[in-house]
Amino acid sequence: MNEFTDLTPTVRERAYYLWVEAGRPSGREHEFWAAAANEIEADGNAEVERQNSERIVAR
Repeated sequence: MNEFTDLTPTVRERAYYLWVEAGRPSGREHEFWAAAANEIEADGNAEVERQNSERIVAR
């Protein structure tokens, strides 16, 4: 992923899953959206770190 990737559909799907798992409570949409966005951001950061660690540095 790069900075221009639209993650809205991914966040929406993950937020829905979290909401269902929590018993579908009403009025907590923002909580589930934030949790999903944080998870996906963390996954993206881990992927960037992995890619950076695999790069060969020219000397």
